[in-house]
Amino acid sequence: MIRMVLAAMLALTLAACNRAAVDAKDPWATMHPWDHGRPGIEKLETGVEYFAVTRGDAKGVSPTLRDRVEVRYDGRIAKTGLIFDSSYQRGETATFPLSILIPGWRDGLQKMKPGDMFMFWIPSAQGYGEQGAGGAIPPNSDLMFQVELVRVLPDPWPAALPWPTDASDIVRLPSGLEYRIIDSGPADGASPGPGDVVDVDFAGRLEDPDYQVGDTIEEKLDSSLVISTYLEGSSKQFLVSGLTPGWQEAVQLMRPGDRWMVRMPAQINYGEESADRIPPNSTVIYEIELKDFGAPNPAQMPPPQ
Repeated sequence: MIRMVLAAMLALTLAACNRAAVDAKDPWATMHPWDHGRPGIEKLETGVEYFAVTRGDAKGVSPTLRDRVEVRYDGRIAKTGLIFDSSYQRGETATFPLSILIPGWRDGLQKMKPGDMFMFWIPSAQGYGEQGAGGAIPPNSDLMFQVELVRVLPDPWPAALPWPTDASDIVRLPSGLEYRIIDSGPADGASPGPGDVVDVDFAGRLEDPDYQVGDTIEEKLDSSLVISTYLEGSSKQFLVSGLTPGWQEAVQLMRPGDRWMVRMPAQINYGEESADRIPPNSTVIYEIELKDFGAPNPAQMPPPQ
């Protein structure tokens, strides 16, 4: 009996050692190639496997398919270890709607909480399947990812359509601009000026699109969308003085880290002109996140729509 207890304790100790052997600074050194039998690996019904390298706040909230996720990640071909995409190499985070990601990410990230770092093994069927992805990911490739969940951004849109003008938390300005603060950056941060370039994530939706009777909130959100950097997967940079009056006013009130819902009537946005998917005389509701700002660089992008 004593021998059995000692053997069990030894097994637990070895398992703990194996888990502790993964260096959070370079988990690839010990996690590649993927060992399906490694102690601590969790397996989902879809075939996705994951290993928790570090844990964040146990009281944190995991994302749902309605949320956006801000992550750092490193993606590699499982067989060769070749990197095909890495936000670490770019030195930045990436923000995505969870619902648009590959199935393996959708399933796996719902197991995480902010501050967690996981290693994932994703079979081809839960990745890019028989199609692959361009030249970087061959067809039928199993994948590995290192993922840090930085934060979960709950979807603010269901509470913004229709726009709640009379709500107590809506700020109304003389120009006609209205906004609601969703998240706030450091209170001592500076705000950009007309000559600065702002780095923003944003999405825009028409206030009055052609809804159909009986449309669900999801259908309304789909039909009203005119632009989204969240769907594109990267933020954009604009010279403040080149923006529409409504955009200029809004971003010069914000500080880095702020995320606002902003209602821009046509007279301070595009007016009687059309702009891509925005018809003339249209009020647009935006979600705007000011990530950073600074001095101009030579290559400026066109203003947002």
